[in-house]
Amino acid sequence: MSATETPAAPAEAPKGPVIELIPLGQNLARVVLTISNQGSLARFQQELQSLGQHLGRIQQLQQRIQVALTTVERDALIKVAEAEVKDFNEKDAVFVKVWGFSVSAVANRQATFVNTALRLFAVVTEEEAAKAKADKNFKEEQLVVRGDRRLLQTAEIRGLDLVIQFDQFAKVLQARRDAAVQLTELLKRAEKDEDKARIQTQLDQTLELLNKGNKEMAESVGYSITHNYEVEVLESKFVILLNQEEVNQVQGLIANAQQQAAAAAAGEAPKVEKKAEKKN
Repeated sequence: MSATETPAAPAEAPKGPVIELIPLGQNLARVVLTISNQGSLARFQQELQSLGQHLGRIQQLQQRIQVALTTVERDALIKVAEAEVKDFNEKDAVFVKVWGFSVSAVANRQATFVNTALRLFAVVTEEEAAKAKADKNFKEEQLVVRGDRRLLQTAEIRGLDLVIQFDQFAKVLQARRDAAVQLTELLKRAEKDEDKARIQTQLDQTLELLNKGNKEMAESVGYSITHNYEVEVLESKFVILLNQEEVNQVQGLIANAQQQAAAAAAGEAPKVEKKAEKKN
């Protein structure tokens, strides 16, 4: 090769489809579809539910065919089932073109939606809305009027971990508030002094935790138990939970990748030492 020639670029390793996996509690799930538009999410949920119900009707017909008492009944059911299957396959083919997967492929799998980005709105009074508008950092899109309700955007929560934390802590605050209400009622009905003292102690502790948690949530995402809220989903993932065999395969792939990385690192270590010796 002459000095003016440019060496050929090394061929890249073939790239397969990227598979996104997310942990869900003790389970591992594979992301089938990510949707970042409310209209698209509503349409997808509706079409998925409709085709799922259609597939359920087909399965019921197949069961009825198996237990048909006469040939006439069986033949009639078969014709109905064939028409239903044809109709389902046509609709499922359209679904595949739009969403990238077949409903029949996930029909017998554990599947769910996982929200990964939320927009939080507090239901506010007219006075609270006016106060928000007076703030120098206020933006018009932060206040939304729906019917007779005024909704003030308080935060956007992005990322699976943050969404999960928000959901869990909101439930904790609700539970603490419910406990405070119950303890207050118990205190009103208590007759003995020792019972009143015990309930009052529990109530004080609950209110302290409630106020502390409420303050933290108000400062972080503007969430407070003093208001009602509406949540707008900004991004949602449709996932299927992996079975144990699939989990084992994933773990095997991860272990192999770690071994290869460790072997590669071990192979490069001596080269670093030699370069260091030449500099001395």
